[in-house]
Amino acid sequence: MTSFSFPLTALIPLLIVLLVLLLLLRGYVKAPPDKAFIISGLRKKPKILVGRAGVKLPLLERLDVLYLGQMTVDIKTEQSVPTTDFINVNVDAVAKVRIAPDGAGIEKASRNFLNKKPEQIALDLQDSLQGNMREIIGTVKLQDLCTNRKAFGDQVQEKAQNDMAALGIEIISCNIQKIKDEKDLIVALGQDNMSQIQK
Repeated sequence: MTSFSFPLTALIPLLIVLLVLLLLLRGYVKAPPDKAFIISGLRKKPKILVGRAGVKLPLLERLDVLYLGQMTVDIKTEQSVPTTDFINVNVDAVAKVRIAPDGAGIEKASRNFLNKKPEQIALDLQDSLQGNMREIIGTVKLQDLCTNRKAFGDQVQEKAQNDMAALGIEIISCNIQKIKDEKDLIVALGQDNMSQIQK
């Protein structure tokens, strides 16, 4: 009776193949459509995965996540801002933003917002958007501000977009929610308009 012996030299390549397969399986990742997976470590330029699968080599590479979904940023003047006709107003607005989905946008945003929750990103953008809104308020009259809110929101969006683009952020919309002045002139303007219509 002869015993069958498996040569050790044939076993080593098999073990290496199994080890490589195990490492690849452990490093398998799949990015959802609303997140970018950024794999860095071995490559000069990080690999970006959005809505697709890839492999991260355990111990040799790291995985960071960047949120790509739509975010809501509350913009409030907090302190009164004078219009061109020297009337102090407080304005509340809401901006809808997202990280620009192209490669350049993701690359810029990854320098500032990696592994941050949507609420944290929105909070980081608040100051810049508030500053842009305050600047625009100082260039319009109270009556124009009240009668054409959409135009004012568009101006804020246009002005802020330059600052946001540098961070890899795209502004989808900016809507004015509330305008209030210290002396209730807005109420008086509304009453005056109502009396004109009644006449």
